[in-house]
Parts: sequence; C-alpha cells; structure tokens
Amino acid sequence: MANERHIFRRGPTSHAGLLVLVLIALVLIFVSAFTNWLAPVRSLALDLVAPLYRVTDLPSRIGEWTRTSFSDREELLDEVQRLQDENLILQGRSATMADVMAENVRLRQLLNAAELVQARVLIAELVGIPPDVETHRIIVNRGRLQHLRPGQPVIDNEGLVGQVVNVGTDYSEVLLISDRNSAVPVQLERSGLRAIAEGTGAFDTLRLRNVPQTLDFRVGDRLITSGLGDRFPKGFPVGEVISVSHPDASPYLEVLLQPAVDLQSVRHMLVLFTDKTSLETPAADQP
Repeated sequence: MANERHIFRRGPTSHAGLLVLVLIALVLIFVSAFTNWLAPVRSLALDLVAPLYRVTDLPSRIGEWTRTSFSDREELLDEVQRLQDENLILQGRSATMADVMAENVRLRQLLNAAELVQARVLIAELVGIPPDVETHRIIVNRGRLQHLRPGQPVIDNEGLVGQVVNVGTDYSEVLLISDRNSAVPVQLERSGLRAIAEGTGAFDTLRLRNVPQTLDFRVGDRLITSGLGDRFPKGFPVGEVISVSHPDASPYLEVLLQPAVDLQSVRHMLVLFTDKTSLETPAADQP
C-alpha cells in the first residue's frame, strides 16, 4: 500500500534509518561493556537460544553415541572372547593337573606295592591295545632289552593283571586275566579251597572252573593266587565272588568273580621277576 512506512526503502530516508540502528547498536555495545544493565536481557536471550543449540548439536551427539555404542559393544565382545579363551585354558590346565595328580597317586600306590613284593619288579606302562576285540591283551613299553620273557606275571597295586605272552625288543604283549585263554590257579582266602579262575571275555567278570557243588563259596569271598604251577606267586588278589548259583542238571557250581583290578583303566603295572636269572641277559642275546 502506498501509505505504508518502511524503515528500509530506497532513497535518502533509508540511510537515516540505518544510521539510527548503528547508533543504537553502539549504545548497546557500550552499555553491555561498561554496565550490567543488559544482564537480564542476556539471560533471557540465552534461555531462548539454548534449545536451538541443543537441536543443532543433536546430529553430532547421535554420531558420538553411535560410535561409542559400537565401540563399547566391540570391546565387550572382545573381552567376552578373551575371558572364554582364558577359561578354556584354565579348564585344560585344571584337567591336566587333575590327571597328573591322579597318576602320581597311582604311581605311589604302585611303588608301595612294589615294596611289599619279595620278587624283583619292573614298572611298565600301557602304550597300546591290539584291535582284536575277541582277545584281552595290552601292549607295554618293556621288552627284551629290559630282560622280559614270556610267562612273567604282571600286577598292579590292587592285584593280578595278567602275564607276559609275547616279547619284542622294546615292547611286550600282556594277556589279561579276563581273556578266555587265561587260567589262574587261585585259592579261597577264607578257607584255602583251591580252584582255577578263567576269563570270560568280559573285563569285569571271571569264572571258577569245575567247582563241585559240595564246596563252600559265598558272595563276598576273596580269591588270591595259590602259587601252584609256579607261574603266579602266591598271595596276589585275583577277584571277589559276586555270584554263586546251582545250574540244573550240572554237578558244578556257577561261581562268578569280579576282578580285583579294573582291567579297562589300568595304565601302570609291575612286571615280576620271580627268580634271579630272569634279570640276566638271555643267552640268545649274548655274542
């Protein structure tokens, strides 16, 4: 509209308005610099402008939060992975230490058994098992170089394990008492009754051969080697009676034993030298 008045418009009047604004600005600058009169105005302006600062700063805050979140998550995942690795290592060490401690206990028990044995002994360790599941044999790390010979009895701290049946230069094969081809002269510890304990093909069961029904065998009876046959020295535990039955139409008792030794877990054992000549070098090895 033609009658409207404008501060800024073309012509000499616009310069006057600009001059007025400049003077007002200079006055405000002077007052602000040398007095506190404008402090309330500044505070009010700050309150009005601060939300704008927060809005304009929001993108940078979101970016920083995102970077921090991803960084914290990656650090947390790395820390979890590190702790899992350490836990796995510690579990492995713990299992190894438990195995070492258990093995030390077994070796101490074996050494204690060796001290009780009158014959000369040699410690042997299981190193392998033949693949034939029909036979119960193990391979030990002693052989002809250690003067082993077939027929030597093998024991551990619990009792009789078996006998050496095949000898190599550094290794030997041991027939376990649970094998079907094994037969051990035994006697009842309680009464001295004699019998033959034979393997059944099961690691946890032996059988007494041809026991007359008139003989007194009871569950819980212990049987030891009798020493007959000069193969196994007398007095080594063989097993404990777990079953006594009277089969129909049979003149014999069915007597089953549990071996004194856990034949499936035995690892260290003693090979007995029952005479002093067993430790001498075999004649065949002499020049």
